[in-house]
Amino acid sequence: MVAVHVLNGPNLNLLGTREPGTYGAVTLAGVEERLRRRAEAAGVELTFRQTNFEGEFVTFIQQAGLAGAGVVINAGAYTHTSVALRDAIKGVDALAIEVHISNVHASEEFRHHSYMAPVCVGVICGFGVASYDLAFDAIVPLLEKRAAKAA
Repeated sequence: MVAVHVLNGPNLNLLGTREPGTYGAVTLAGVEERLRRRAEAAGVELTFRQTNFEGEFVTFIQQAGLAGAGVVINAGAYTHTSVALRDAIKGVDALAIEVHISNVHASEEFRHHSYMAPVCVGVICGFGVASYDLAFDAIVPLLEKRAAKAA
């Protein structure tokens, strides 16, 4: 069975209340519910996690990658600061898609750089919480293709 881990970083637990003009009114639990329905319909095992702690985030990535799961990752501010997350993705050869709710390229200059993008298969940003849906829809066929090659 194909598995996808959706991993969320700092402050995403505040989704729905934090800067709703930028991030919308949908909570992280609402995002999870949307993706669980999508995963169930696709026959995909879904793990959904959030942490405000970088070390724990590294562990989540390692667990997903070592299990052969795809990773949909919204690292929040760690995107622009964490070499550790980048190294975790690369270190376990995780098939990962970077996700952002807002268009980071329309934000402050320091948000234009991602340490993770070079080790991810793609980046999706600026579509609100639908960015998660787009990433899920993109990663599942990539995982199926990877599984078929391994068989």
